[in-house]
Amino acid sequence: MSYFLKVTEPEHGSGQLQKSYEMLQTMFQLIPKVFVAQSIRPDLLAPIVQYVNRLMVETHALPRRTKELIAAYVSKLNACAY
Repeated sequence: MSYFLKVTEPEHGSGQLQKSYEMLQTMFQLIPKVFVAQSIRPDLLAPIVQYVNRLMVETHALPRRTKELIAAYVSKLNACAY
């Protein structure tokens, strides 16, 4: 994928960025490009990845499947193509 900004692809990540990429790989079985686009600021990406993990992946009041269905439905209501 082509970006206007210099991003670090997952195979070239190191340090804190590599840890974030590994966590994303575990959570989603891939690394969504929306997170790769944020690789220019690994210091900001790390807390975002932690937040997504706590919000969507960890089971609290709702299981992950239910949270993902709610997110998909809200995206549909908002006509979100992503």
